Amino acid sequence: MTALAFLALCAVLLGAACGITALVQLQKVKSELAELKKQLKSSAPASVKAVPVMAEQQASELNPLNPLAVLPQPQPTYSAGTETKAAPVDLFSALSGWIEQQLIKRGMVWVGALALALGGIFLVKHSLDAGWLSPALRSASGAVFGLALIIGSEWLHRRSQGHALNNYAPAALSSGGFISLYAAVLVALDWYQLISPAVAFPLLAIVALSASWMSLRQGPLLALIGIVGAYAVPVLVSTDSGNVPALLAYISLVTASSVLVEQKVKRPWLWWLPMSAHLLWLFAAIWLASSHQLWAFWLVLCGSFAMLVWLPRIGVKAQHMQFTHQPMRSWWPLNRTLILSLALLVVACCALFDTADIVSFTGLVVLILLMLCCAATDSKSELLIWLSFLPALCWLILEPLGLSADPYATSSASLKQHLLLLAVFAVPFCSVALKWPQRLQWSSALALLPVLILGVSHAQASLEIQQQLQLFWTFLALLLVAAQSAMALKTSHKAAAFIQTAGANFALTLCFTLWLSDAALTLAIAVQLVLLTLLGIRLNMPVPHWLIKLIVAAVLVRLTTAPLIGHYETELLLGVHWSFVVYPVALLCFALSWYLWFSTTLRSYLEGALLHLVAVFITVQTQYWLNNGVVDFTDMNFNTLTIQAFNWLLMAWIYQWRSDKAGSTAPLYRAAAAVLVILVGLAHLELSLEENPFWHTQSLGSVPVLNLLLLLWGLPAVIFWGFSRLPLKFRLKKAALYLALGSGTLYLTGAIRHFWQQGQLLLSLPTSVAEQYSYSLVFLTIAIATVLLSQWQNKSGPRKAGFVLLSVVVLKVFVVDLNDLTGVLRALSFIGLGLSLVMLGWLFQRLQKSDVDTVSS
Repeated sequence: MTALAFLALCAVLLGAACGITALVQLQKVKSELAELKKQLKSSAPASVKAVPVMAEQQASELNPLNPLAVLPQPQPTYSAGTETKAAPVDLFSALSGWIEQQLIKRGMVWVGALALALGGIFLVKHSLDAGWLSPALRSASGAVFGLALIIGSEWLHRRSQGHALNNYAPAALSSGGFISLYAAVLVALDWYQLISPAVAFPLLAIVALSASWMSLRQGPLLALIGIVGAYAVPVLVSTDSGNVPALLAYISLVTASSVLVEQKVKRPWLWWLPMSAHLLWLFAAIWLASSHQLWAFWLVLCGSFAMLVWLPRIGVKAQHMQFTHQPMRSWWPLNRTLILSLALLVVACCALFDTADIVSFTGLVVLILLMLCCAATDSKSELLIWLSFLPALCWLILEPLGLSADPYATSSASLKQHLLLLAVFAVPFCSVALKWPQRLQWSSALALLPVLILGVSHAQASLEIQQQLQLFWTFLALLLVAAQSAMALKTSHKAAAFIQTAGANFALTLCFTLWLSDAALTLAIAVQLVLLTLLGIRLNMPVPHWLIKLIVAAVLVRLTTAPLIGHYETELLLGVHWSFVVYPVALLCFALSWYLWFSTTLRSYLEGALLHLVAVFITVQTQYWLNNGVVDFTDMNFNTLTIQAFNWLLMAWIYQWRSDKAGSTAPLYRAAAAVLVILVGLAHLELSLEENPFWHTQSLGSVPVLNLLLLLWGLPAVIFWGFSRLPLKFRLKKAALYLALGSGTLYLTGAIRHFWQQGQLLLSLPTSVAEQYSYSLVFLTIAIATVLLSQWQNKSGPRKAGFVLLSVVVLKVFVVDLNDLTGVLRALSFIGLGLSLVMLGWLFQRLQKSDVDTVSS
C-alpha cells in the first residue's frame, strides 16, 4: 500500500505539474498567434503586388511576339504567408498540433481527475491498512472526500462560467468525487459488511443517477460515469434475492433517467449507450426470471416499446402524429427508434423460444398491438406492420394447435390463442384500411398476413387437427374473402381496391388449398399470376412488377424444390402423378402471363421463368420415367445420371444463349447457366471415376451410334462447341472448345468399340485388327476433312490441328496397325511411314507459305 500511495502522490504531483506546464504553453501559443497575425497584416501589400508581376510574367511567356519572352525574367519573391496554396500540407504536423492542443485543453485536466479518483480510493484503502480510524469512519472518510470533490467542482463551475479551458476542471473533479463515492460504498459492503446489499443498492443507484444529472451542468462526459455505473450496480451488488421485477424496475428507472439526460445534452452516444445496456439486461432477464416472474419481463418490454419507440415518434402531447401516406423509401435508412424496435422484437422472439406460456402469449399480443398503434399514428413507422408478424410467426411455429383429452375436439385454449392472434392482425388492418384507404401498407398487410396466419397454423397442426378444422378454417378464409371484396367495392381508391381484390383472391386460394393436396397450393399460386394480371386490366390499375416477380419466384421455388425434398413424390392429382398436372398448368399460366405482359419489361423475366420451368419439367419427367414412376433424386444410376447431365448441359447452353437478349435479367440467366454447368461437371466426375464404361460394365444399348454414348459424350461435344460460338470470354471459349474435342474423341472411340464389342467398352476385352483399322480409318477421314475444310475457309488453327491429327493417325497405322507384319513388308511399311511424314511436312510448309503470301499481298 505504501507503493500504491506513493504512485498516487506522484500522479497527483505529475498532474499538477502538467497542468501548470499546459497553462504556460497556452500563454505562449496565444502570444505566437498574435505575432503571426501582425506578420500577415504587414505582408498583405507585398502579396498583392506579387500577383500582377506573376501574371505579367506568364503572359510574356505565352506571347511569342513579346520581346521579353526570350529574356530571363526575375522570379517574384513572396513573403511569409503569401503563397498558401503552393505550400505542401504537413499532415503529421497538423495532427501532432491537434493532439498537443487536446492535451493542453483536456488531457492534463483529466490526468489530474484520475489522480484525484485514485487518491480517494487509496485514502480509503490506506486508512484500512494503517488502522487510523474505525471501519465506519474509514468508509465515511472516502465518502466525505468524494463529496468534497463534488462540492468543490460545483463551486469551481460557477466561478469559471465562460472559460472553455476551466470548464473541464469541474467535470474532472466531479468524476473523481463520484468514483470515490462508488469505492466508499463498495468497501463498506464487501470489506466490512457495514451495510447490507439492500442498502448498498439504492446508495449506488443514487450516486450513479446524481452523476448523470450533474452532467447537465458540467458536460456530457460526466454522464458516462453515471450511466455505466448505474447499469453496473446490479453486477457489483448482488442481493441474491432473485427479485427480477425489482431489477427490471431499477433498470427501467435508470434508462428513463438516461433518456431525459440525453434530451438535455443532445449527444447521440448518450442514447445508444443506455439503450444497449437496457437490451442486455432484458436478455439477461429472460434466463434470470422464473415462470411466475415473466410478467415483469413482458411488462418492461412492452413499456420500453411504448416509452422509447412510440412516444418519441408521436411526441409527449401527440403533436407529431402523421396519417398521410408515406412511400416505402421513407423507411430507409432506419432511424434509431425503428432499430430499437427491431432489437426489442429480437428479444421478444428469444423469450418465446425460451418460454411459451399464457403469460408470454399475453405479452406478445400487447406488444403487437402497441406496434400496430405506433404504425397507425405515425405513417413513417409503417415498417412495424410487417415486423410485428415476426414474433407472431415464432408463436405459431412454437405452439401449434394441440389435441385435448377428447380425440375429436381440439384444445380450446390453443384454438382461442390462434383465433385471437388472427383477430389482432385482421381487425386493426380492416379499421385503418377503411379509415385511410390511401395508406396502402395496411391494405397490403390485410391481404397477406391474416392468410399467412391461417396457412401456417394449418400447416403446423397434425393431420387429425387439420381434418377437424378444415371446415372452420375454410369459413375463416371465406370471411376474409368477403371482407376484402366488400372493401374493394366500397372504396374509391383504385390502388387500394386492387390490393384488396388481390387479397380476396389470395384468401380464396387458401380455401382451395385446404381441400386439395399439397401440390395444389403451387397450382393455386400460379393461377393467381393470371388472375392478378386480368384484374389489373379490368380495373385499369397498373399491377406492381415486384408483385408479379414475387409470385413467379414463389412458384419457381416450389416447383424446383418439390422434387428434391421428397415430401410428396408419390402423390397423385386427378388420378395421375402430380407432376403431369402441376407443371403443364403452371407452364400455361406463365405463357398466358407472358402474352399479357408482352409489351412490358416483364417479358424477359417471364421468358426466363418459362425457360426454367421447362428445364425443371424435363428433369422431373426424365427422373420419373427412368426411376419406375418415382421422382427420387437421391438414388441415380448410370443411365439416369447420364440423361440428367445432358438435360442440364442443354439448358445451360440455352440460358447462356438467352442471356444476350435478356436485358436486366441477364445476370440471372448467367447464374443459372453457371449452376447447371457445375452440376454437369459433378455428374461427369461421378461418371468418369465411379461409373466409367471403359472399366465398369454398363448397359449402353445394343444399337450402334444411337445409344447412351450419344448422350454421354456425343451430343455434349456438340453443345460444348455451341458454347464456344457464344460471346464468352476468350478463356471460356477456349475451354469449351477443348471440352468439345475431348468429348467428341471419347464418343468416336467409344462408338467404334461399342460396335465391335457387342455393346461394351471394357478395356479388358481383346481388341481385334478390324477394330484397330476402324479407329485409323475414322480419325484419318476426320483429319483429312479438317485440313481441307480449314484450307478452304483459310483458318490456320484448325488446319494445324488437322495436320497434327493426321500425323498421329499415320504414326498409329505404321506402328500399331502394321505391327503384325514381318520381313520386307515391315521394312516397306516404315519406309512408307517416313515418306508420308515427309510429304505431310512439305504440304504443311507449302500451305503456310501460301498464307504468308496472301497476307503480304
